[in-house]
Amino acid sequence: IKIGQNYFCSINIFKVMIISKKINKMDKNRILSYTLAVSLLLVSAACNKDVINGAHDLTVSEGFTNPVGFYDNNPTFSWKLPPDIQVQGAYSIVVASSPELLPDKPDLWESGKVDSEETLFVKYEGEKLSSRQKAFWQVMVWDQNGNESQWSETAHLELGLLNNKDWNGNWISIPAEALMEKDARGSLLFRPQYMRKEIKLNSRVKRARLYITAKGVYEAYINGTKVGTDVMSPGWTPVSKSISTLTYDVTDMLKEGENTIGAVVAEGWHSGRINLRSTLKTVEHTPRLLCQLEIEDADGTQTIVSDASWKVTQNGPIRSSKIYDGETYDARYELGEWSSNGYDDSNWLSVTEQGIADSILLLPKRYEGVKDKSEIAVKNITEPEAGKPIFDFGQNNVGVPLVNVPMKKGDTLSIRFAEMLDKDGTLYTDNYRSALSTDYYVAAKDGLVQWRPTFTFHGYRYIELSGFSPDEKPQKNWVSAIVQYSDFEMNGVFSS
Repeated sequence: IKIGQNYFCSINIFKVMIISKKINKMDKNRILSYTLAVSLLLVSAACNKDVINGAHDLTVSEGFTNPVGFYDNNPTFSWKLPPDIQVQGAYSIVVASSPELLPDKPDLWESGKVDSEETLFVKYEGEKLSSRQKAFWQVMVWDQNGNESQWSETAHLELGLLNNKDWNGNWISIPAEALMEKDARGSLLFRPQYMRKEIKLNSRVKRARLYITAKGVYEAYINGTKVGTDVMSPGWTPVSKSISTLTYDVTDMLKEGENTIGAVVAEGWHSGRINLRSTLKTVEHTPRLLCQLEIEDADGTQTIVSDASWKVTQNGPIRSSKIYDGETYDARYELGEWSSNGYDDSNWLSVTEQGIADSILLLPKRYEGVKDKSEIAVKNITEPEAGKPIFDFGQNNVGVPLVNVPMKKGDTLSIRFAEMLDKDGTLYTDNYRSALSTDYYVAAKDGLVQWRPTFTFHGYRYIELSGFSPDEKPQKNWVSAIVQYSDFEMNGVFSS
């Protein structure tokens, strides 16, 4: 734009020079001097006028930037003003089903010029949006003097599956007859379930979305790679009324030919005692998976859903995982490349299906997921009891440990947590009440073990380790704290 403006200015100067040549023939002195001076002054003023930049940081509803799997088909729009505008005098929003239609041919909504200083939560008033729909939008603003800005960059939103009827699959889980074990309370023991399905795609994938949720918590995989970077999904909701669903763009994870989709499902909030405080667990409370993979390729579209064609096992390395009590991982049960192509699952079971009830709403997640946000190193090590060093991180935090500890084959590493120490320097855990808050790792071979739990988290400042190689001296790099919280960035700090 500045290049164009300078070009415009140079053309005007050129015109002034031609005019002044003509004037010069009539009067070589006074007329030329005055005319040229005034003309150059006007051109200079025009050329020095800055172009008003467009609005920036476009977001929808509660600060979402270009969300995929969005929850609201009646969103609101927000933006930040360019530095050139101190007070907004008006705005105009255009929304279209394709970016090529903007800004001149919006087919979903055109607000027109609205005299308003409002830059936050401006309501969408266009054509009703539906599940899966993608909408692109731009905004233009005017300053208090009526000068208009450029159009902003194009932002977009993509809706998730808004209604239960949009789901074509069923909830799937381990068959009821395989749930034979019970815990100390006499409830059914829900070991994490490993699920998989192989699919074949006949042409190159153009677009793919994975819609997924669980009665419990899950991690999804495609061709051996984890889908997304969130943890403990889908999160805590009143599960008897609604369950959050998530949408992932998995276009680049799929390929022409053979593909495998897998998932691990644990009890989480849905099937753990955080929800079933006074209830013995029954088959009714079994953790379950629901997913729908929608693929567009050169041959058209196809949908892969959670159904009876999936296979499942509970004989994986995560032997138990509970939010209150912690996680047990036994490396001797590791399954190999179970979420990759060609894996032998002949000894796995066929899943059982459960229909989708209208009484429990499946709603796209309307808040940011939890992710790994930072890592804290150990500040100090003490050893009030021999063989049980305590690692101090210097601050309370919420998340999981990442251990990097030497072990002997068959030994069990115990990882205990506490927010404070007792008078004798040992862990004080009375404030945890009945929560065991302990992780265990069973080594399958001698050597350095690197591990972190998957389906639990802890609030702690101190970690006590025991069960490591007895001839090794504890080091600060044996453990670090992976801090987890909802995916937002720090916006400022204050002290008092």
